[in-house]
Amino acid sequence: MMENRNEGVYVTLSELLKFGYMPKHFTIKPSGAVLSKLSGRHLSGVRGRGMDFSEMKQYVQGDDTRNIDWKATRRTGKPYVRIYNEERDRNVWLVISQMNSMFFGSKERMKSVSAAHTAALFAFKALETGDRVGAVVYNNEEVKFFKASSSKHNVVQIMTEIERQNHLLKADNTNNTKGNLGKSLKILSSLAKHDDLVVLIGDARAMDEESARHITRINAHNDVIGVIVSDPMEEEIVPSSSLFLTDGTETVDLDSRDKQFMQKYKERLAERKEGFVNLSRKNALPVLSISTERPVADQLYEQLSLKRRSR
Repeated sequence: MMENRNEGVYVTLSELLKFGYMPKHFTIKPSGAVLSKLSGRHLSGVRGRGMDFSEMKQYVQGDDTRNIDWKATRRTGKPYVRIYNEERDRNVWLVISQMNSMFFGSKERMKSVSAAHTAALFAFKALETGDRVGAVVYNNEEVKFFKASSSKHNVVQIMTEIERQNHLLKADNTNNTKGNLGKSLKILSSLAKHDDLVVLIGDARAMDEESARHITRINAHNDVIGVIVSDPMEEEIVPSSSLFLTDGTETVDLDSRDKQFMQKYKERLAERKEGFVNLSRKNALPVLSISTERPVADQLYEQLSLKRRSR
């Protein structure tokens, strides 16, 4: 359990900025497969960056034969290859949930804090690779949008907004509306044009039909990665004859040892997961899993490691 009252409960700007200086041994350049844990630990392919034609040159030993231009070769009688330059930057859009459902944690930190850490790692990694970072930070009440930019100042502003919304979270918040994920994705559907990367960070509780439609539309011409943040207690409730659950207004006393209760709870959990899994499979959408009980950087390394992706 968390010892310090605020450590792991709320995030600070200085805490998020520290991720800019730590080693990040993972890649967010989707040029291969991403280990998709939620969808059954299979490898999901992603589109990757576009390539711009640069020039034509005569073939020399060592050139990639896949780039031979056969028309030029037939015309001249000598082998020619086309040279391409990888696009040097792209827009990386972070969609970060700080909804009331994220204010939960039974181990090292709240889901909302793990989501903030994930956003910081992705943002600073994007800057390192020369990409532009934009974001939509949302909770149950509001949506805050940031244009994509390659400046560190822009990332600091995004982190500042995450901190602000994070500190609005309280146990007695009762607004359970789910529409702001849809609003966030609607904004991005008009901005993510081609070969952008969109990273969805949250617990998937706000996912609905509108959100799914926007994701499908965005994913048609861009890369989308889902990052599902969860807590171990959500998967397996502690057996107790008197378990108190609250939404901030009403409190219920449940017997979590009751087989009928546990069966219904597991069915609802499975139903929510199944909806996102189906969306993932329909769109070949990689889904990463982040747990509140372990450092986020370690988990991203395991699922996005450069070593594994080079195999």
